[in-house]
Amino acid sequence: VSPSMRGGIFFLALHALSALLLSCPVSEAMASPAVRPASLETLFSTLRNIASLRQAKALVEWDQLVMMSHADATSKARGGHLAALAGVIHEKSTAGELGDAIAAAERDLAKGGADARDMAAVRDARRDFDMETKISSELATRKAALSAEAYSTWNKARTASDFSMFEETLSRCFAVAAEVAEARADGRPIYDTCLDEFERGMPAERIAGIFDEVKAALQPLIQQVLQSEHKPSEAPLSTPTGVDSFDLKAQETLNKDIVKSLGFNFDQGRVDVSVHPFTTSFSPADVRITSRFNDKEWYQGLAGSVHECGHAMYESQLRDTGLPVDQALSMGVHESQSLFWERHIGLSRPFWKWCGPKVRDALGVVGDDEELYRAVNHVKQGFIRVEADELTYPMHVILRYTLERKLMSGEMTVAELPEAWNRGMEELLGVEVPDDAKGCLQDVHWSALAIGYFPTYLLGAMMAAQLSHYIRQDAEFRAAHGDVDELIAAGNFAPFKEWLRVHIHDNGSLHDSMDTLLQAEFGEPLMPKYFISYLQDKYADIYQLA
Repeated sequence: VSPSMRGGIFFLALHALSALLLSCPVSEAMASPAVRPASLETLFSTLRNIASLRQAKALVEWDQLVMMSHADATSKARGGHLAALAGVIHEKSTAGELGDAIAAAERDLAKGGADARDMAAVRDARRDFDMETKISSELATRKAALSAEAYSTWNKARTASDFSMFEETLSRCFAVAAEVAEARADGRPIYDTCLDEFERGMPAERIAGIFDEVKAALQPLIQQVLQSEHKPSEAPLSTPTGVDSFDLKAQETLNKDIVKSLGFNFDQGRVDVSVHPFTTSFSPADVRITSRFNDKEWYQGLAGSVHECGHAMYESQLRDTGLPVDQALSMGVHESQSLFWERHIGLSRPFWKWCGPKVRDALGVVGDDEELYRAVNHVKQGFIRVEADELTYPMHVILRYTLERKLMSGEMTVAELPEAWNRGMEELLGVEVPDDAKGCLQDVHWSALAIGYFPTYLLGAMMAAQLSHYIRQDAEFRAAHGDVDELIAAGNFAPFKEWLRVHIHDNGSLHDSMDTLLQAEFGEPLMPKYFISYLQDKYADIYQLA
């Protein structure tokens, strides 16, 4: 995992949780201020050069996952290419000359009168440089080697469903993660430092308060839903009687049609099939997504395509400057964009008035629009985070957050993890975990030393709900475009894409946290109440709760 996760590559189910700094020429329309100190021009030129190398590395990684042969010799050669690029990038990213250029720019900015985006670009350059240089070359090398070793060990342990095979390696992962965090901490709690790598400006105490509020509200709601006698049928999601499978090529064609309708630009991107869905961006003018499909169940492929399309539209609507300020703000903000489209558009009732006829015509799915809407919103207890519905998913994240925070503080040991995990799943979701593979071995993140990543999934879900609330309350939006639900039912998605560009995408990393972005645009920070009320209202309706 690279020091900066702000950027456009999302291998969401892979150990390659890498980052990308965007690189492209500055367009005349977004030219720099008329008078910019020479120190800034020097710094920005250096940053764009480094970004070009990261862009090249990301392209090589995309090719490896989507196009390349998986023969051992081919993979070995590609590993050499990536290692060489990574070495050059690290050398340039930690060079004393870069530190000097940042310091010179900071001195000139201190004189006043600077452009806000230039100030943010230098702020982020300093942040990234410090994160890279505060850990020694020896520690960086040890961390990279451990991550590669841990991924292999985790994979074998998960296949065998035997935590004991991974315990010692995972202990070292947390120890090295703590060592890295301590080097960067500057007096802060080390778990806060871990969180800051993925969701800057969101310390553990702030997250704890938010998650406690969500947990208190959702636990009784989940129980009410599970006990309801008005459960949706899942039958429309599977192959109908007499049909052996859903055609994979038909699913791919349908999903391309859907993401194009949502706003994905095929003139400046492409959609492919890969083992694990992901989004990668080489610039706002070249954003690529992948999907995967199942011949026995059609909805997961569609949901994944809509999700990745949301990531892609964020990347494609960032400013075309190639500077740190014009990157995605954080992993949580990025997740909010994918979940806005996947959940607040794609899981809405009006969406299925538009999409229902499409899936019936293309795939032979059985079920009317209302039955499809209810089927894709069914709720059930489960062991696996990535298969969870939107109502139970928060509990999976809260469990992981709670456990990794305890592990980083020394409140519990890695040896205690399986028992603590299983106990937590029973307390939060009422399920008994049958084995380690369905328990604490299911996720790749800790083997990649991505401690602090899990909370971003739930923070992103909450921000998506908050944005959905704001757009529905936006009088100017309604006056210009009409009712939100009517727009969705008609397949008119362009106004949503533009609204997100204005309020989220165009800001890039101008603001220094999710909270400050929301405060600047809407007058309040992240507020759990919008997420909670969204779920309460929606599932009370679907499950006919009193």
